[in-house]
Amino acid sequence: MPVNLKHNNAIWGFLLIALGAFLLLQVSGIFGVLSDLFWSIAFAAAGAVFLYVFLTGLHTRWWAAIPGFTLLGLAATVFYGRFTLPFLADIGGAVFLSSIGIGFLAIFFTNRQMWWALIPGGALLTVAAVALVSEANIDFLNPGSVLFIGLGLTFAVVGLMSTYLEVNLRWAYIPAAILLVMGFVVFTPFVGMLNFVWPLALIGIGAYLVLRRPKASLPAASTPAPSEVRSDSAGQEPQSQSINNVSA
Repeated sequence: MPVNLKHNNAIWGFLLIALGAFLLLQVSGIFGVLSDLFWSIAFAAAGAVFLYVFLTGLHTRWWAAIPGFTLLGLAATVFYGRFTLPFLADIGGAVFLSSIGIGFLAIFFTNRQMWWALIPGGALLTVAAVALVSEANIDFLNPGSVLFIGLGLTFAVVGLMSTYLEVNLRWAYIPAAILLVMGFVVFTPFVGMLNFVWPLALIGIGAYLVLRRPKASLPAASTPAPSEVRSDSAGQEPQSQSINNVSA
């Protein structure tokens, strides 16, 4: 066996033995709190490696931003669950979801042509906001309203990118308007009126189509047919000839 191959096998062997011993000690409960600290550091280190891969190849290895920020969020979630205030431990789900969304936004901000990353990034940040409202017991905000408004703002930002990116993304204004209207209706105390909005909207559109009058078209100017033009020109020739004979 070559020396290099034998050396690599020995390294991987020791790593597997160390990992197996750590897992065995963790199952036995010897480590206790230290096991959470270890996993938090391990996830953070793995996330840092992926971020290094991402930052050293922004346009070719953009995919590494997603696992990089996700692992950092997972490390923060494990750390908050054990070593911080109870409030931060309660919002661990929101922190984890927002870290994934930040990974998608990092792809867009480093490569503006990948505008599609705005949609999953904004959607995940919106779901993180909904989780924050639910977990933190913020009573004056409605989670459903936060969801619709967040998604509406996401599509609105996509539509605004049309001028900046010189790409036709104005179609995003349609779902943005619908989601924002639904979000503000849910936010108000008149949420029960939402059941009447869609029927009334359909009736209004149908009435517009029925009552709409087509624009009166202007009569087209009549142009003489080619045969009539020839006959008129043919009828004028004898008159010109008779005038010439009289003058002669």
